[in-house]
Amino acid sequence: MWKSYLLYSVCVFTLLTSCNEEDIKLNASSVVDWFAVPDRPGELGHLLHKIYKETGVSIFINDTLGYVEDGVDSNGDPVRFYETVSEKYLIYSLVSKEVRFTLSRDTAAMLKAAYAIEKWVLPNLPPLGKYRVKSLLLVDSLLTEDYGGDTIREGGKAAWVFEESIETTPVGKLADIKSMDESTLKFWAGMVLSAKVYTWLNIHCSDSLKFFYKMTNSDLPTKARTLYNMHAYKYYRMLDTGEEIDLNADWYFGAELWDYWRMGFLEWGDTEWSEIDPKNSNREIVYRKTLEKSCDAMNYIAAVYAFSDEEFKNLFTGVEYSEKCIRRRLYMKELVNLFCQANGVTYQSFY
Repeated sequence: MWKSYLLYSVCVFTLLTSCNEEDIKLNASSVVDWFAVPDRPGELGHLLHKIYKETGVSIFINDTLGYVEDGVDSNGDPVRFYETVSEKYLIYSLVSKEVRFTLSRDTAAMLKAAYAIEKWVLPNLPPLGKYRVKSLLLVDSLLTEDYGGDTIREGGKAAWVFEESIETTPVGKLADIKSMDESTLKFWAGMVLSAKVYTWLNIHCSDSLKFFYKMTNSDLPTKARTLYNMHAYKYYRMLDTGEEIDLNADWYFGAELWDYWRMGFLEWGDTEWSEIDPKNSNREIVYRKTLEKSCDAMNYIAAVYAFSDEEFKNLFTGVEYSEKCIRRRLYMKELVNLFCQANGVTYQSFY
Protein backbone atom coordinates (compact mmCIF):
# COMPACT_ATOMS: atom_id res chain seq x y z
CA MET A 1 0.00 0.00 0.00
CA TRP A 2 2.78 2.41 0.92
CA LYS A 3 4.33 1.86 -2.51
CA SER A 4 1.10 3.09 -4.12
CA TYR A 5 1.16 6.24 -2.00
CA LEU A 6 4.81 6.80 -2.88
CA LEU A 7 4.12 6.41 -6.60
CA TYR A 8 1.17 8.82 -6.37
CA SER A 9 3.32 11.40 -4.56
CA VAL A 10 6.04 11.17 -7.20
CA CYS A 11 3.48 11.72 -9.98
CA VAL A 12 2.01 14.78 -8.28
CA PHE A 13 5.47 16.23 -7.65
CA THR A 14 6.42 15.68 -11.30
CA LEU A 15 3.29 17.46 -12.51
CA LEU A 16 3.86 20.42 -10.23
CA THR A 17 7.52 20.85 -11.06
CA SER A 18 6.94 20.45 -14.80
CA CYS A 19 5.21 23.86 -14.90
CA ASN A 20 7.87 26.51 -15.12
CA GLU A 21 7.41 30.23 -14.51
CA GLU A 22 6.76 30.97 -18.17
CA ASP A 23 3.81 28.56 -18.22
CA ILE A 24 1.87 30.43 -15.55
CA LYS A 25 2.94 33.99 -16.32
CA LEU A 26 0.13 36.15 -17.70
CA ASN A 27 0.76 38.81 -20.28
CA ALA A 28 -0.70 41.99 -18.79
CA SER A 29 -1.52 43.36 -22.22
CA SER A 30 -3.78 40.37 -22.93
CA VAL A 31 -5.80 40.64 -19.70
CA VAL A 32 -9.07 42.50 -20.26
CA ASP A 33 -10.53 44.62 -17.46
CA TRP A 34 -14.19 43.98 -18.15
CA PHE A 35 -15.28 46.43 -15.46
CA ALA A 36 -13.54 49.37 -17.11
CA VAL A 37 -16.00 51.79 -18.72
CA PRO A 38 -14.57 53.36 -21.89
CA ASP A 39 -15.45 56.85 -23.01
CA ARG A 40 -18.16 56.45 -25.63
CA PRO A 41 -19.86 59.13 -27.76
CA GLY A 42 -22.89 60.97 -26.42
CA GLU A 43 -23.88 62.46 -23.08
CA LEU A 44 -24.58 59.08 -21.48
CA GLY A 45 -21.31 57.54 -22.65
CA HIS A 46 -19.28 60.48 -21.33
CA LEU A 47 -21.15 60.47 -18.00
CA LEU A 48 -20.66 56.75 -17.32
CA HIS A 49 -16.95 57.04 -18.16
CA LYS A 50 -16.59 60.08 -15.90
CA ILE A 51 -18.25 58.25 -13.00
CA TYR A 52 -15.95 55.25 -13.47
CA LYS A 53 -12.78 57.35 -13.68
CA GLU A 54 -13.67 59.40 -10.59
CA THR A 55 -15.13 56.67 -8.35
CA GLY A 56 -14.16 53.28 -9.79
CA VAL A 57 -17.83 52.28 -9.87
CA SER A 58 -18.94 50.74 -13.17
CA ILE A 59 -22.46 51.48 -14.38
CA PHE A 60 -23.56 49.16 -17.16
CA ILE A 61 -26.57 49.46 -19.45
CA ASN A 62 -25.99 46.09 -21.12
CA ASP A 63 -25.23 42.74 -19.53
CA THR A 64 -22.84 41.86 -22.37
CA LEU A 65 -19.53 43.57 -21.65
CA GLY A 66 -17.63 42.52 -24.76
CA TYR A 67 -15.84 39.59 -26.34
CA VAL A 68 -12.41 38.18 -27.11
CA GLU A 69 -11.44 36.28 -30.24
CA ASP A 70 -9.59 32.99 -30.04
CA GLY A 71 -8.67 31.78 -33.49
CA VAL A 72 -11.06 30.67 -36.21
CA ASP A 73 -13.41 27.74 -36.66
CA SER A 74 -13.45 25.17 -39.46
CA ASN A 75 -15.20 27.67 -41.74
CA GLY A 76 -12.61 30.34 -41.16
CA ASP A 77 -14.95 32.45 -39.03
CA PRO A 78 -13.56 34.00 -35.84
CA VAL A 79 -14.31 32.19 -32.59
CA ARG A 80 -15.60 34.68 -30.04
CA PHE A 81 -16.06 34.30 -26.31
CA TYR A 82 -18.53 36.82 -24.86
CA GLU A 83 -18.20 38.17 -21.33
CA THR A 84 -21.40 39.03 -19.44
CA VAL A 85 -22.08 40.37 -15.97
CA SER A 86 -23.54 37.83 -13.57
CA GLU A 87 -26.29 39.00 -11.25
CA LYS A 88 -26.12 35.61 -9.48
CA TYR A 89 -22.35 35.19 -9.06
CA LEU A 90 -20.87 34.16 -5.73
CA ILE A 91 -17.32 32.92 -5.19
CA TYR A 92 -18.19 29.27 -4.57
CA SER A 93 -21.75 29.04 -5.88
CA LEU A 94 -24.62 30.85 -7.56
CA VAL A 95 -27.49 32.72 -5.95
CA SER A 96 -30.41 30.35 -5.49
CA LYS A 97 -33.13 32.99 -5.82
CA GLU A 98 -34.81 33.47 -9.16
CA VAL A 99 -34.08 36.80 -10.83
CA ARG A 100 -34.62 38.00 -14.39
CA PHE A 101 -34.57 41.37 -16.07
CA THR A 102 -35.37 43.26 -19.26
CA LEU A 103 -32.73 45.66 -20.53
CA SER A 104 -33.65 49.27 -21.23
CA ARG A 105 -33.39 50.98 -24.61
CA ASP A 106 -34.43 54.40 -23.32
CA THR A 107 -31.38 56.68 -23.22
CA ALA A 108 -33.29 59.44 -21.44
CA ALA A 109 -34.24 57.03 -18.64
CA MET A 110 -30.64 55.83 -18.37
CA LEU A 111 -29.42 59.41 -18.11
CA LYS A 112 -31.89 60.28 -15.36
CA ALA A 113 -30.84 57.16 -13.45
CA ALA A 114 -27.11 57.82 -13.88
CA TYR A 115 -27.39 61.45 -12.74
CA ALA A 116 -29.39 60.35 -9.67
CA ILE A 117 -26.72 57.79 -8.82
CA GLU A 118 -23.96 60.38 -9.24
CA LYS A 119 -25.79 62.92 -7.08
CA TRP A 120 -27.09 60.75 -4.24
CA VAL A 121 -25.68 57.22 -4.28
CA LEU A 122 -21.95 57.61 -4.91
CA PRO A 123 -21.30 60.19 -2.13
CA ASN A 124 -22.76 57.74 0.40
CA LEU A 125 -20.68 54.69 -0.51
CA PRO A 126 -17.95 53.38 1.80
CA PRO A 127 -14.50 54.44 0.56
CA LEU A 128 -13.45 50.80 0.15
CA GLY A 129 -14.28 47.24 1.18
CA LYS A 130 -16.91 44.68 0.25
CA TYR A 131 -19.79 46.97 1.21
CA ARG A 132 -18.86 49.42 -1.51
CA VAL A 133 -20.78 48.84 -4.73
CA LYS A 134 -18.52 47.39 -7.43
CA SER A 135 -20.85 47.78 -10.38
CA LEU A 136 -24.48 48.52 -11.21
CA LEU A 137 -26.56 47.19 -14.08
CA LEU A 138 -29.42 49.52 -15.04
CA VAL A 139 -32.42 47.57 -16.34
CA ASP A 140 -35.88 48.42 -17.56
CA SER A 141 -37.73 45.84 -15.44
CA LEU A 142 -36.35 43.62 -12.69
CA LEU A 143 -38.29 40.50 -11.70
CA THR A 144 -37.44 38.75 -8.43
CA GLU A 145 -39.13 36.26 -6.15
CA ASP A 146 -39.23 38.74 -3.27
CA TYR A 147 -41.45 41.16 -5.17
CA GLY A 148 -43.72 38.64 -6.80
CA GLY A 149 -42.15 39.17 -10.20
CA ASP A 150 -44.13 36.86 -12.43
CA THR A 151 -43.55 33.75 -10.30
CA ILE A 152 -47.02 34.07 -8.75
CA ARG A 153 -48.84 35.25 -11.85
CA GLU A 154 -48.22 37.01 -15.13
CA GLY A 155 -47.71 40.74 -14.64
CA GLY A 156 -46.34 40.62 -11.10
CA LYS A 157 -44.67 43.62 -9.50
CA ALA A 158 -41.16 44.59 -10.57
CA ALA A 159 -38.42 45.06 -7.96
CA TRP A 160 -36.29 48.10 -7.19
CA VAL A 161 -32.95 46.35 -6.79
CA PHE A 162 -31.44 42.88 -6.38
CA GLU A 163 -28.42 42.47 -4.13
CA GLU A 164 -27.05 38.96 -3.89
CA SER A 165 -24.15 38.78 -6.34
CA ILE A 166 -20.70 40.01 -5.34
CA GLU A 167 -20.10 41.07 -8.94
CA THR A 168 -22.91 43.43 -9.85
CA THR A 169 -26.15 44.91 -8.53
CA PRO A 170 -29.06 45.05 -10.98
CA VAL A 171 -31.18 48.19 -10.49
CA GLY A 172 -34.67 48.21 -11.94
CA LYS A 173 -37.62 50.51 -12.65
CA LEU A 174 -36.06 52.41 -15.54
CA ALA A 175 -39.42 51.81 -17.20
CA ASP A 176 -40.92 54.18 -14.62
CA ILE A 177 -38.06 56.51 -13.83
CA LYS A 178 -38.89 59.28 -16.32
CA SER A 179 -42.27 59.80 -14.66
CA MET A 180 -40.89 59.75 -11.10
CA ASP A 181 -41.16 62.97 -9.11
CA GLU A 182 -38.17 64.02 -7.01
CA SER A 183 -39.38 62.27 -3.85
CA THR A 184 -39.82 58.95 -5.65
CA LEU A 185 -36.50 59.36 -7.44
CA LYS A 186 -34.75 59.93 -4.11
CA PHE A 187 -36.39 56.80 -2.75
CA TRP A 188 -35.18 54.90 -5.85
CA ALA A 189 -31.63 56.09 -5.17
CA GLY A 190 -32.04 55.12 -1.52
CA MET A 191 -33.02 51.61 -2.59
CA VAL A 192 -29.76 51.36 -4.56
CA LEU A 193 -27.87 52.15 -1.34
CA SER A 194 -30.08 49.91 0.79
CA ALA A 195 -28.80 46.66 -0.70
CA LYS A 196 -25.30 46.76 0.79
CA VAL A 197 -26.48 48.42 4.00
CA TYR A 198 -29.00 45.64 4.61
CA THR A 199 -26.36 42.97 3.98
CA TRP A 200 -24.12 44.56 6.63
CA LEU A 201 -26.96 44.96 9.13
CA ASN A 202 -28.05 41.37 8.66
CA ILE A 203 -24.55 40.22 9.66
CA HIS A 204 -23.61 42.73 12.35
CA CYS A 205 -26.96 43.89 13.77
CA SER A 206 -29.21 40.86 13.41
CA ASP A 207 -30.76 41.29 16.88
CA SER A 208 -31.60 44.90 16.09
CA LEU A 209 -33.26 43.82 12.86
CA LYS A 210 -35.33 41.29 14.79
CA PHE A 211 -36.57 44.09 17.01
CA PHE A 212 -37.32 46.15 13.88
CA TYR A 213 -39.45 43.30 12.53
CA LYS A 214 -41.25 42.93 15.86
CA MET A 215 -42.35 46.55 15.55
CA THR A 216 -44.40 45.47 12.52
CA ASN A 217 -46.27 42.90 14.57
CA SER A 218 -46.61 45.07 17.67
CA ASP A 219 -50.38 45.49 17.30
CA LEU A 220 -51.23 41.85 16.58
CA PRO A 221 -53.01 40.03 19.43
CA THR A 222 -50.36 37.38 20.14
CA LYS A 223 -46.62 36.99 19.63
CA ALA A 224 -47.19 33.88 17.52
CA ARG A 225 -48.87 35.86 14.74
CA THR A 226 -46.98 37.83 12.14
CA LEU A 227 -47.91 40.02 9.21
CA TYR A 228 -44.90 38.69 7.29
CA ASN A 229 -46.67 35.36 6.76
CA MET A 230 -49.36 37.03 4.67
CA HIS A 231 -47.43 36.40 1.47
CA ALA A 232 -50.46 35.93 -0.76
CA TYR A 233 -53.48 36.50 1.42
CA LYS A 234 -56.97 37.29 0.16
CA TYR A 235 -60.33 38.73 1.07
CA TYR A 236 -63.75 39.08 -0.57
CA ARG A 237 -65.08 42.25 -2.22
CA MET A 238 -68.73 42.53 -3.22
CA LEU A 239 -69.15 43.63 -6.83
CA ASP A 240 -72.29 45.71 -6.30
CA THR A 241 -71.45 47.56 -3.08
CA GLY A 242 -67.66 47.28 -2.88
CA GLU A 243 -67.96 45.92 0.66
CA GLU A 244 -64.81 44.13 1.80
CA ILE A 245 -65.14 40.94 3.84
CA ASP A 246 -62.23 39.53 5.82
CA LEU A 247 -61.66 35.79 5.49
CA ASN A 248 -59.74 35.36 8.75
CA ALA A 249 -61.17 37.95 11.10
CA ASP A 250 -60.61 35.75 14.15
CA TRP A 251 -56.95 35.18 13.33
CA TYR A 252 -55.81 38.63 12.22
CA PHE A 253 -58.78 40.54 13.71
CA GLY A 254 -59.27 42.43 10.44
CA ALA A 255 -55.62 42.96 9.50
CA GLU A 256 -56.23 41.51 6.05
CA LEU A 257 -58.29 44.60 5.25
CA TRP A 258 -55.62 47.03 6.45
CA ASP A 259 -53.68 49.19 4.05
CA TYR A 260 -49.94 48.53 3.90
CA TRP A 261 -49.05 51.56 6.04
CA ARG A 262 -51.51 50.39 8.71
CA MET A 263 -49.44 47.21 8.86
CA GLY A 264 -46.23 49.24 9.05
CA PHE A 265 -45.01 48.70 5.48
CA LEU A 266 -44.14 51.34 2.88
CA GLU A 267 -45.51 49.38 -0.09
CA TRP A 268 -47.11 46.08 -1.04
CA GLY A 269 -44.92 43.16 -2.02
CA ASP A 270 -46.92 42.78 -5.21
CA THR A 271 -49.65 44.60 -7.08
CA GLU A 272 -53.17 43.73 -6.00
CA TRP A 273 -55.03 41.33 -8.29
CA SER A 274 -58.47 39.75 -8.23
CA GLU A 275 -60.72 37.11 -9.78
CA ILE A 276 -64.43 36.34 -9.66
CA ASP A 277 -65.21 33.94 -6.84
CA PRO A 278 -66.04 30.59 -8.53
CA LYS A 279 -68.48 29.85 -5.69
CA ASN A 280 -70.27 33.21 -5.78
CA SER A 281 -70.38 35.35 -8.93
CA ASN A 282 -71.55 38.37 -6.90
CA ARG A 283 -68.15 38.88 -5.37
CA GLU A 284 -64.49 38.75 -6.29
CA ILE A 285 -61.49 37.37 -4.45
CA VAL A 286 -58.83 40.03 -3.97
CA TYR A 287 -55.22 38.94 -3.47
CA ARG A 288 -52.42 40.87 -1.80
CA LYS A 289 -48.83 40.14 -0.78
CA THR A 290 -46.92 41.72 2.08
CA LEU A 291 -43.21 42.41 1.86
CA GLU A 292 -40.48 39.95 2.69
CA LYS A 293 -38.48 41.00 5.75
CA SER A 294 -35.41 41.93 3.70
CA CYS A 295 -37.44 44.15 1.34
CA ASP A 296 -39.22 45.75 4.29
CA ALA A 297 -35.90 46.67 5.91
CA MET A 298 -34.49 47.95 2.62
CA ASN A 299 -37.54 50.18 2.16
CA TYR A 300 -36.87 51.88 5.47
CA ILE A 301 -33.13 52.18 4.79
CA ALA A 302 -34.05 53.98 1.56
CA ALA A 303 -36.47 56.23 3.46
CA VAL A 304 -33.69 57.21 5.89
CA TYR A 305 -31.52 58.44 3.03
CA ALA A 306 -34.29 59.96 0.93
CA PHE A 307 -36.25 62.00 3.50
CA SER A 308 -35.67 64.12 6.55
CA ASP A 309 -37.65 63.27 9.67
CA GLU A 310 -40.04 66.11 8.93
CA GLU A 311 -40.42 65.22 5.24
CA PHE A 312 -41.23 61.61 6.04
CA LYS A 313 -43.75 62.63 8.67
CA ASN A 314 -45.40 65.01 6.21
CA LEU A 315 -45.88 62.16 3.74
CA PHE A 316 -48.44 60.76 6.18
CA THR A 317 -50.26 64.00 6.95
CA GLY A 318 -53.90 63.12 7.53
CA VAL A 319 -53.21 59.39 7.17
CA GLU A 320 -54.67 57.37 10.02
CA TYR A 321 -52.52 54.69 11.70
CA SER A 322 -49.24 56.01 10.26
CA GLU A 323 -47.44 56.26 13.62
CA LYS A 324 -45.92 52.80 13.25
CA CYS A 325 -44.20 53.74 9.98
CA ILE A 326 -42.77 56.91 11.53
CA ARG A 327 -41.43 55.03 14.56
CA ARG A 328 -39.89 52.28 12.43
CA ARG A 329 -38.03 54.77 10.23
CA LEU A 330 -36.56 56.54 13.27
CA TYR A 331 -35.32 53.20 14.59
CA MET A 332 -33.82 52.28 11.22
CA LYS A 333 -32.09 55.66 11.13
CA GLU A 334 -30.05 54.58 14.16
CA LEU A 335 -29.02 51.37 12.39
CA VAL A 336 -27.99 53.22 9.22
CA ASN A 337 -25.80 55.48 11.36
CA LEU A 338 -24.11 52.36 12.77
CA PHE A 339 -23.37 51.18 9.24
CA CYS A 340 -21.88 54.54 8.31
CA GLN A 341 -19.68 54.68 11.40
CA ALA A 342 -18.41 51.13 10.92
CA ASN A 343 -17.62 51.57 7.23
CA GLY A 344 -16.09 55.03 7.21
CA VAL A 345 -19.00 56.69 5.45
CA THR A 346 -19.59 60.40 5.81
CA TYR A 347 -23.37 60.30 5.81
CA GLN A 348 -24.85 62.69 3.26
CA SER A 349 -28.62 62.87 3.22
CA PHE A 350 -30.53 63.63 0.03
CA TYR A 351 -32.44 66.58 1.51
